[in-house]
Amino acid sequence: MPLDKSIKDQIVLAALTAAGTAGDDADAHEAAVLAHARAITATLIDDTSKFHTAVDEIDGSSKFVAMINAVRKEASSKRAIVYFENASGPINEFRPQFTLEQVHQIHLEREALRAEKKKLPDLPDGLEMIRTERTDLADGVNLARYATGLTGHRVVVFKIMEPTRDPKVKVRVVRHLKDLGVVDSYVVPQKAPASA
Repeated sequence: MPLDKSIKDQIVLAALTAAGTAGDDADAHEAAVLAHARAITATLIDDTSKFHTAVDEIDGSSKFVAMINAVRKEASSKRAIVYFENASGPINEFRPQFTLEQVHQIHLEREALRAEKKKLPDLPDGLEMIRTERTDLADGVNLARYATGLTGHRVVVFKIMEPTRDPKVKVRVVRHLKDLGVVDSYVVPQKAPASA
C-alpha cells in the first residue's frame, strides 16, 4: 500500500517522539529516529501484524454493556474468567443479582467439578462469563488485571468468538473493556477472596 504524505509525516513525528530528545549526540539520535521510522513503517504496511489484527478484532467485535462481578483464574485454559451481569439500560435502574462472594463460590464449585472431569452445570440465570486471552501471555495478564480492577463497574465489553481445538466449538473472548463507572450498589470488599 503506498503511503501518502500525511501518513509519512505521522510516521516521522511518531519516530521523533519515540526517539526522545536529541541530547549531545545528534548522530545517535538520528539513527534512533531512522530505526523507529523503519519499524513503524514496516508495521503499518504488514497487514498480518498482530497490531493490525488487534485493530481488526476491535473493529469487528460485538459490544455490550455489563457489570463485572468477579475475575477468576481458569486453571484448565490458563485464561481469566470474567463473570458479569448484563447491565444495559439506565444505571439508576440496574441492581446486581449476585454478590462477589456468591460468584466466588460458584467459581470454586465449577473448578472442583472441572478438576474431577465432571460436566459443568449452566451458570445461574443472570450470571454470564467471558474469557480473557491466555494469562501466560503478557497481553492476557494485562487485560485480566485491568478487568479485576473493574470489579463492580459497568463496562462496555468488546467480544470476539474464538475457535477452540474443536473447530465446531467457539468461546467468547473479551478483547477490550471500556469503563463506564462504579455500580454503587455492588459491594466489593477491601480484600477480595483469593482466586482458585
